[in-house]
Formats: sequence, structure tokens, C-alpha cells
Amino acid sequence: MKQYSHNALTAFLGGLLAASALSILFYLIFDTAGIKKPFPLTALGLFLHFLILNALAEEGVKFLLIRKNIGKYPYGYLLGFGFGVGEVLLNHPISEAWRGSGTILLHTITAGIIAYFIKKKKPVLGLVIAVAIHLGYNYLVL
Repeated sequence: MKQYSHNALTAFLGGLLAASALSILFYLIFDTAGIKKPFPLTALGLFLHFLILNALAEEGVKFLLIRKNIGKYPYGYLLGFGFGVGEVLLNHPISEAWRGSGTILLHTITAGIIAYFIKKKKPVLGLVIAVAIHLGYNYLVL
């Protein structure tokens, strides 16, 4: 029971800290450097923004953490839950945090998928599926 609690807490906090670190990194790269829009406001620019800056970056970070056994199967969903909570808390005021429930669910599902496919020895397939789901979600909420 103690090992389960340790692994669960490690996965959740790992996701929470990863979302925070990624947010700080994006702040340093884009806001500090004065880069307002890294891609043009066209259909292709929007696609590249969602693909590279959202889906690939976020799912890639979760993928690396799970590969390093921070959210290994069956705790991947907790890593995603922590990542989603971190993203919502960083991007929404506390009074509007309920709006991020879809984001939390998205990250929970995609991290679970990545962890499952890493366990099944098909990590690239898990990452591709997670990125595709994340990309689709971003287009739906746009």
C-alpha cells in the first residue's frame, strides 16, 4: 500500500511540476523575448501552433516523464491529471477553474494512453495517438 501511495503521489506531483516548468519555459521563450505570435494567423499557422506548441510539446513532456518511470503504468493517468490541474491553475483564475475540466480530462486520458502503449512496447504509437487526440481537442475548443 505504501508503494502505491508513493507512486501515485510521485506521478501526480510530476505532472503538476511538468506543467509548471513547461509554462515557465514558454514564458521565457515567448513573452520575455517579445515573440507575440510564433506562427502567422492562417489555417496552416494555427495548425502548426496547435501541433508544435500544444500537442507535441505537452505530450512529449508527459511521454518523457513516463519513460523515466515518473508516471509508469498504471500511474500514467495520475501524471496526466496532475499536468491538467497544473495547466488549468496556471491559465485560469481560481474562480473560473471549472472551465478547465475538459483540459484535465484530456491530459488524464492522453497520459494514460501513453503509459499503456509504453507498457505494451509501442511507445511511438501511444505518442502519436495522444498527439492526435490533443490536436483534435484543441480544434474542438477553438
